[in-house]
Amino acid sequence: MTVRAREAFYAKQKFLFALVFVVVAVVPLLILNFNAARFYQDSWIEGTSLELTTLARDRKEIIDRFLAAEEDLLAGYLSFFGPHALVDGQRLGRLFDATNRSGAITDLGVIDHLGWHRAYHGPFEQALSNENYAQADWFAEVMKGGRYVSDVFPGVRQVPHLVVAVADADRRWILRATVNSAFFNSLLESVNVGPDGDAFIVNRRGEWQTPSRRGQDVPSPAQLALFADLADRGGKAVRSGDHLVSAIAVNDGRWLMVLKSSLPAALASYDEARRLDTAVVAIATVLIVLVAVVLTRSMIGRLERAEQDRSVLVNHMGEMEKMALIGRLAASVAHEINNPLQLIADQAGLMRDLMEDERQESLLHAEDYFLALGKIRTQTGRAGTITRRLLGFSHAPEGRDMEIDINQALEETVALFEHEARRHRIVLLRRYGANLPKAICDPARLQQVILNILHNAIDAIGKDGSIEIASRLAGDRVAADFADNGPGLSGTVLTHLYDPFFTTKPKGKGTGLGLYVSREIMEKSGGRLTAANRQEGGAVFSLYLPAADRRQTGGAEQRV
Repeated sequence: MTVRAREAFYAKQKFLFALVFVVVAVVPLLILNFNAARFYQDSWIEGTSLELTTLARDRKEIIDRFLAAEEDLLAGYLSFFGPHALVDGQRLGRLFDATNRSGAITDLGVIDHLGWHRAYHGPFEQALSNENYAQADWFAEVMKGGRYVSDVFPGVRQVPHLVVAVADADRRWILRATVNSAFFNSLLESVNVGPDGDAFIVNRRGEWQTPSRRGQDVPSPAQLALFADLADRGGKAVRSGDHLVSAIAVNDGRWLMVLKSSLPAALASYDEARRLDTAVVAIATVLIVLVAVVLTRSMIGRLERAEQDRSVLVNHMGEMEKMALIGRLAASVAHEINNPLQLIADQAGLMRDLMEDERQESLLHAEDYFLALGKIRTQTGRAGTITRRLLGFSHAPEGRDMEIDINQALEETVALFEHEARRHRIVLLRRYGANLPKAICDPARLQQVILNILHNAIDAIGKDGSIEIASRLAGDRVAADFADNGPGLSGTVLTHLYDPFFTTKPKGKGTGLGLYVSREIMEKSGGRLTAANRQEGGAVFSLYLPAADRRQTGGAEQRV
């Protein structure tokens, strides 16, 4: 998996983990809040409905008692004084003054069985004194039932009013009172149904008995049917649109008293609490999201770093296996080459011995022969030295620190690099310190570090340059410096130099693990690896290894 693909994968995992965390934490909170809101709203509406129902029943009892009291009062007057005494206008006036202290009635009148007004006291005396009510509906009803409360009607006076009338037992005389409309309307005006509520009385035909507070039109047939249905239920309030409506029958079922309460107004306190609750839930949701993001970044970040460490370890093991394979291959090649080289050297020596036993004067080119044989032995000796170095590189025990000669370790590794350096026209300058103490490290891993540094130096220089390899004593440590005259290290490169997978090489040429692994090797050996820019240009990498002999032994530089 590439670095970009890995980053995309973990970014997706962060998003999914945060999403699951938020869903698991927030969704139950929202469901609980939603259900609680519905429960409290239903409870609030139910409580308001119960209050409205109770209010309607209480107000029905007040109105019915008022009308019944007026009927009983008129019946008592008619029975006690008798119709002949009440025909006297002065006595009727005194009776009106005595009984109307509350202002409930407008006038009193005495009517005979033929419908003629026999006596009247009130503001409409001139219009009503000689009026005949034989054809009036209320007259027929009172003559039939003995008592009657009419609907509101304009009548002869052309002013809306309602009549309470009582007849004697023989249906010879009727005592009638006109109820004060303002007083009767006040019986509903005091009902508290909220700022946008309404309270009114209509008869079964939909005619107003008291005015609507909101100036509504005459109720439609559908509304009348709803009011009648509610009245049959005993005034129980129900929801209709954005109102709670209660209707109850009054005046022996001939009227319908309707109370309406606005739901938005009734739920104002609930809505305020709901907004506060929503704000709290919103803040909690934001906090949950923030916590989810922080925890997700932390946990997935740890997983990502663990995955990177695992990848580094796998690559490190791959490099180790590769180095081991190269070592075994080098040992095999060195062994196979060493035997023919030894045979060539022996045969060259044998030929020289045989030629020395011959007569020198018989050999025309004896000097040339001896010179050629010497070159053969010199070159086979040089090739043997190289194969022995390869064998030493491959057979060094891995994973175990030992005392080594730093100069020898440097030379054995640098010698393997000479061909690569010549191919890039790069000069390798050795400046090994003399009389240095032994260094403690794993030889094979040290050579791996040196190879990594030299490879990086050649890649940085490219062509035509130089690499200076020096050894020295640095306090209680043995140091090796590798200085090149390349472009040096930028600030960004120095910051991320030892990060896994960081590389400035072209794609496919570097893995970004060489210096990371090299630093790990040095730290495990008790040493350290540093990098810096040189004042004269280029970069210098330095290895510091523990010294076996910590005595401060000096020494001049030795050129090799």
